[in-house]
Amino acid sequence: MSRVVDLCSFPALVQEFFSRYLAVERNLSRNTILSYRDALKLLLRFLSESERIAPEVLTCSEVLDPTRVRAFLRWLAEERACKASTRNQRLAALKSFARFVATRAPEHLERCPAIRELPRAREEEREVEYLDCDEVTLLVQAPDPSKPAGRRDRALLLLLHNTGARVQEVCDLNVESLRLEELPSVTIRGKGRKVRTCPLWTRTVTALRVLIASRGQPSGKAPLFLNRHGRRLTRSGVSYLLARAARKAGVSKPRHARRATPHVIRHSTAMHLLWVGADLTVIDSWLGHAQISTTHTYVTVDLRQKQEVMAAATLLPELREGVFPPPDVLTWLEKLGDRSRYAESSLPPGGHQGSRRRDST
Repeated sequence: MSRVVDLCSFPALVQEFFSRYLAVERNLSRNTILSYRDALKLLLRFLSESERIAPEVLTCSEVLDPTRVRAFLRWLAEERACKASTRNQRLAALKSFARFVATRAPEHLERCPAIRELPRAREEEREVEYLDCDEVTLLVQAPDPSKPAGRRDRALLLLLHNTGARVQEVCDLNVESLRLEELPSVTIRGKGRKVRTCPLWTRTVTALRVLIASRGQPSGKAPLFLNRHGRRLTRSGVSYLLARAARKAGVSKPRHARRATPHVIRHSTAMHLLWVGADLTVIDSWLGHAQISTTHTYVTVDLRQKQEVMAAATLLPELREGVFPPPDVLTWLEKLGDRSRYAESSLPPGGHQGSRRRDST
């Protein structure tokens, strides 16, 4: 009889966890919820195979068992060859579920803390992969602007490098996300539903205007980038277009990366901003990092390779001439009417002028 009670409670808790707790109370993004779903699905699949119990009759006591969860993590590593970061992501989802169950089902209160105390796997520090500026130049010049697909690909590649946006963030953009008049910018919705505004360089603005004009001035709600079927471009579609452009440009095997991917472009943006003297807080805000410690990773790479990189790389015009709004808001507002394109004026000697003023206040 007790098993019947557990059978009824576990599906109800799972349903409430996803439909109410994650989606409503925590207001997590769709991708995050799907990631949590995949973690729980994998655990149920593992328990079903190892315990010979059908998923529909598993109970909270069996799912939230520390010994079984440890075995599940080993299964991920050994059978599915998952990296430490993937295992940690799955474990984080299970810890969140255990925390939720503890608040809804007190009878499982003793098991839940044991799940939350399971240690994360140690992740190896990977070398940051990025493209040199001349490689990015070749990449964005690869598409044929005389063809509709080429105009789309050129605008896409320029926007990826300009903003350093995550691939899903670019796929989610609509036409209304752009502001192409005075002080051109794009509004990006990132992880955790955080919204940031990124300035656009002249070359990016020109490519985006050509793209939008070629589509007959679509409505603001229309996706910014479409595939050949007229539907919103997907992450796999962006990766495919980028790989095609890399082959055409002859940068399939970059100097500092295994291959050109959307995330490598994101790393490249951070490195290039660092090389032209952008403040770490500017880069952090530009890329939408959740923690500034992520930005410090690029500083480590820069210090180790600065002599070699600066000797070999030729900066793109937009980067060489780039300067960003100073942290003094009043100064920036006073100059707002004088300079319509603050991101294109000449860089003052020594790089980003605002960082010293910030340190002295």
